[in-house]
Amino acid sequence: MTLRKRRPPPGTRGLTADGVVDAALELTERRGIEGLSMRALGDALGVEAMSLYHWFPSKERLLDAIADRLIGKVKLPPMPAPQDWQRWMITVAHTYRRMGLDHPRAFPLVGARRVLSPAAMTFVQRTIATHLVAGFDLRQAVRLTRSIGAFVNGVVLVETAAPALGYSSATGAAEPGLDQRQWHAALDHFARPALDGAFEYGLSCLLDGALQKLRTGERRSGP
Repeated sequence: MTLRKRRPPPGTRGLTADGVVDAALELTERRGIEGLSMRALGDALGVEAMSLYHWFPSKERLLDAIADRLIGKVKLPPMPAPQDWQRWMITVAHTYRRMGLDHPRAFPLVGARRVLSPAAMTFVQRTIATHLVAGFDLRQAVRLTRSIGAFVNGVVLVETAAPALGYSSATGAAEPGLDQRQWHAALDHFARPALDGAFEYGLSCLLDGALQKLRTGERRSGP
C-alpha cells in the first residue's frame, strides 16, 4: 500500500508510516481488531491520535496497510516449471496458512474482507500467472485462484476462531446413518482447533480435481 511521505507533524519525530503499521499490528494482536482505535494507537506510540492521520487518512486505510503487511509476509517461490505447479501451490498454501496462524487476531483483516493492496495484487497476479504456466486458461486460472484462496482463508478463520461454549463430545444425538460412537468421534475432531488433516485433504482434492479437469479438457460456463 502507498504510504504518505509528507513532513511528519510536530511531536512525532522518528515515527514513520511503517512504524505506525508495526504498532497497529502489535496492538491488534493484543486486543483484536475491535480493540484497535486511532486513540489507542496514539497512546501506544506516545503521540496525539490526530497526528496519525498524517499517514493514514482513515482507520480503514490503516486496516488495509495492516492487511498488506500480513500478505507481504507470504514469500512466493520463483515461478515453477509446468510439472511443478502442484508443489508450488502446496508450498504457497502452507506458507499463507502459517501466516494466518501466526497472527490469529489480525488475520480476519485478510481472510474476511476484500484487500486490494499492492502485496495482495502481487500475490494474486503471481498465482494467476503460475496457473497459466501450468496450462490453465485465464478463466480457469482466475477460478482456481479464487477457489483456493476461499478454501485456505476459510480453514484459517475456523482455526483461529474462539471455541464454541459448551461444546463437547456428548452434544446431541446421532442422525440416521451415523451411530452414536461415530458421532462422538466426529465431534472430538471438530473440537480440535488445528485442521491439519482437513487442510491437507481439502487442498489435495482441489488441486487434483483441477489437474483432472485440465487433462480431460472439461470446462463449465459461468463465473
